[in-house]
Amino acid sequence: MMIIRTIIQRYVRCTCSGHTLWITFLFSLFHIGGLTAQQKTLSQHDGPYILYTSEQLNLIRVRGGQLEMQQEIAPTFEVISEKGDHRFQVTLHPIEIPKATYKHNSDILVLSDPHGDFDSFHAVLKAHRVIDEKYQWTFGKKHLVVIGDIFDRGDDVLPLFWLLYKLEAEASQAGGAVHFLLGNHEEMTLRGNLKYAKEKYTNLAQHLDINYQELWDMESELGRWLLSRNTIEKIGDHLFVHAGLSADIIGNVWTINAINDSTRAHVHQRKEEREHSPAARFLFGSNGPLWYRGMVRTDEKYNPLSTADLEQIMKQYDVKHLFVGHTIFPEVTSFYEGKVYGVNVSNKSNREKGASRGLLIKGNKRYRIYDDPKKKERI
Repeated sequence: MMIIRTIIQRYVRCTCSGHTLWITFLFSLFHIGGLTAQQKTLSQHDGPYILYTSEQLNLIRVRGGQLEMQQEIAPTFEVISEKGDHRFQVTLHPIEIPKATYKHNSDILVLSDPHGDFDSFHAVLKAHRVIDEKYQWTFGKKHLVVIGDIFDRGDDVLPLFWLLYKLEAEASQAGGAVHFLLGNHEEMTLRGNLKYAKEKYTNLAQHLDINYQELWDMESELGRWLLSRNTIEKIGDHLFVHAGLSADIIGNVWTINAINDSTRAHVHQRKEEREHSPAARFLFGSNGPLWYRGMVRTDEKYNPLSTADLEQIMKQYDVKHLFVGHTIFPEVTSFYEGKVYGVNVSNKSNREKGASRGLLIKGNKRYRIYDDPKKKERI
């Protein structure tokens, strides 16, 4: 955390007429620690990034286009979307590795690949009474499953993560559960591949003179929370994973716990480091659970899964249905005669044209859901 400590030391706290200001020395005028006058403009709102040093809790954020840093912060803080039209309070809570296996005794709402689109995510949660006007959990003892990929493409990555972080604690208190599974865009960002990141995030890193992924390491609150997430989970006889399961998963090696534990062990590593581990090469490779498309694509290059291998996988994990994201479809779609479901759709486009947004599991029945809560279609 020397880098974060160095950033903190660039700021000075001064009190003027009862108002506390955070001022960065010559931050926009001169070259300091590799920063130059050619820096690009910051976004309207980003963060907060909650970072730990040995001495204290620190906050970095962009608010109203200005970079702010605070030390010794309160455990409750405000989160603001890029355009400022979504604002809610988050309170820090203990982070625990969630269970990977649950009983199925309530409804399950399944969404996938929000990709920084807070408006669309908020709309479908509110329509189906998962949250209320104050962004608070109102789904009772039911389950919300988000099958990965919050990073990249959109402007509201941090509000999405903080909302799920917040709802996780509230759902647990109500007897429900929030499940966020790692996707390939989580592993890409955590290892420093920012190919699909919006410029606002790389601009912030430039202003701080760090690599963006350093804001997500184990000395950050959301970094710790992400590292605690599972890659695969089972609720009753339903199995959830971001991309899919290839025939390489068959056997007694890759139990649910083994997949989750091994992914956590390697997710922060650079691609070159992962090459030294056969487990990491598989988990983060094209046939691994974060990237494999062969459950929902039949093109030869995707190494499509045979029906026999699917049956073996289902028997291995003792499930009847599998749910994946990653590969985008015009509508929520089923495969293998209703045994596999692809939940990833273009959320913004589908919201605008009234197409399906996710899937609701009620007992042994599955329904496409829409932004219109009165509309649902069995699938």
